[in-house]
Amino acid sequence: MFKKALSLFILLFLINCGGGGGGGDDSGGTGPSNDPPVALFTANPLSGGAPLAVTFTSTSTNTTGHEWDFNGDGILDASGVLVQYTYNEAGTYTVSLTATGPNGTDVETKTNYINVSPTPPTAVFSANTTSGKKDLRVEFTNESIRYSSSSWDFGDGNTSSDTNPIHTYTTSGTFDVSLSVTGDGGTVTYTAPAFITVEDVQTPAFVLDPKYLEVSSGSSFSLDVKVLGVTGMAAAQVVIFYDNSLMTYDSVTAGDFLKGDTDPLIVTTSNPGVNRLIIYTSSLSSDLPSNDGDGVIATVNFTLNGSVDTLVGINLDPSAGGSGSLMLDVDGGDITVNDAVEAYILISE
Repeated sequence: MFKKALSLFILLFLINCGGGGGGGDDSGGTGPSNDPPVALFTANPLSGGAPLAVTFTSTSTNTTGHEWDFNGDGILDASGVLVQYTYNEAGTYTVSLTATGPNGTDVETKTNYINVSPTPPTAVFSANTTSGKKDLRVEFTNESIRYSSSSWDFGDGNTSSDTNPIHTYTTSGTFDVSLSVTGDGGTVTYTAPAFITVEDVQTPAFVLDPKYLEVSSGSSFSLDVKVLGVTGMAAAQVVIFYDNSLMTYDSVTAGDFLKGDTDPLIVTTSNPGVNRLIIYTSSLSSDLPSNDGDGVIATVNFTLNGSVDTLVGINLDPSAGGSGSLMLDVDGGDITVNDAVEAYILISE
């Protein structure tokens, strides 16, 4: 009886101490796991245009550390369970997560996991002027980004592939201007509606022609002074103001507008001290020009000396009476000048 009781006691003791009933499983216990880490992760978004911000989430198990390589270069880029990385350049990227824990290290690599496409260019432009009388010279500036080539449509049937074109509008009207730029991310077009407004010169008028002339530093050039559509004009006086620090007056020749069976009279008064040149011309012929005609009444020659990128203005004095610009009809009376258009000379090199 004693031996039986002792045996039962020993059996109960072994059971209580875990020494009996072999094959017991302790995986449901609350102690630390002995399993190695398993590296797992997700990302959002997986694709998009640069710059692309991507959020990475580690779903690894049995880990205490998470180290990320976002571009496959083998260099640690970030640590943590939840991290964000911005891809600034287009391309396809391989991502790796190294998960560490008390029982080892595991790596998950996803090849070509993130796809970043080029960002489309942005088309933007400006101009030095958007309105004026014909002929209107406009300097356009391309302010676009992420582009390699440009294509302009000026709205008057003319185009250009220059980056920063200069265009002269020779007809009146309102014009839409479009700029298309092409880059790695594709082609984008921006259209500015009614961007340029060009007005007709009011007649009768004096016009310096060409209104805009590009010359090299130190060159000589001829500048035509035109009288446009002056009905019944028999004589004209034109007063020209110029910059005498850059320009020297050389000569004046009569144009064909007032020429009939004899050459027109032309009288020139040069006042370089006040930057002024006065030209008087009149027809000495009985066969006066056509009432609806227009043409050159005089050509003035200057010598221009200036530095690169200098813009020189030549102005007409439109005021009637005194020494101002004026027109006379066949009876010697004044014709009111409606307009006087100045000229600009750009010294390019």
